[in-house]
Amino acid sequence: MPADRFKPLPLPAGATRRRLEVFSPKLGRRLSLSSYERWKCWLMIEANPMITSFCERPTRVGGAASAIVDFWVELRGGIGGEFWLFDGSESATPVDDFSTVLQGLRVRVLSPALLASLEVPLSNWAQILPYLVSYRNDRDPLLEQSLVVELRSWTSLGELLHRFHDQDGDAVRAGLFWLLASGRVESPDLAAAALSRATHFRRR
Repeated sequence: MPADRFKPLPLPAGATRRRLEVFSPKLGRRLSLSSYERWKCWLMIEANPMITSFCERPTRVGGAASAIVDFWVELRGGIGGEFWLFDGSESATPVDDFSTVLQGLRVRVLSPALLASLEVPLSNWAQILPYLVSYRNDRDPLLEQSLVVELRSWTSLGELLHRFHDQDGDAVRAGLFWLLASGRVESPDLAAAALSRATHFRRR
């Protein structure tokens, strides 16, 4: 399914007071989100290397009075992708009435409990994304490959910065985080504790 099948629908009436403007490294463009919960859902998307593309507010679940689907995501190696719907959506149609399939695609309902359980990794990605945005036009392939070589075993961020002390520290972080976002590097530590110089990384 082509990534341009869906175009973002306008924000629903009354959403302007809580509009959140962000920039997506995956899409290379700005997008507007209508709530803090949907901002967290967006962080989940940017953090998942298996998601190659997405669209915010791609469609409605039914007629004009029905809820707007929050995201369509395209999965690597998948066919067609899936829809994401936060179950706190304000709509005339109860979420419990939604079908698990919409337009032939699976609908994944995201609960407040799920977002709460991901507080630590999402907080970490909220720190990581500014590096991806700031350095999106200044990526250094040679530096990234050098980082991959160094990460043959578990290495802390502090140690990595020490090994590349002759490089700009923010550029090293950005290169590392781009590798993380693309799935070439992993860090289970990010799911358990706040990002710090003690956070460990390793190439896949």
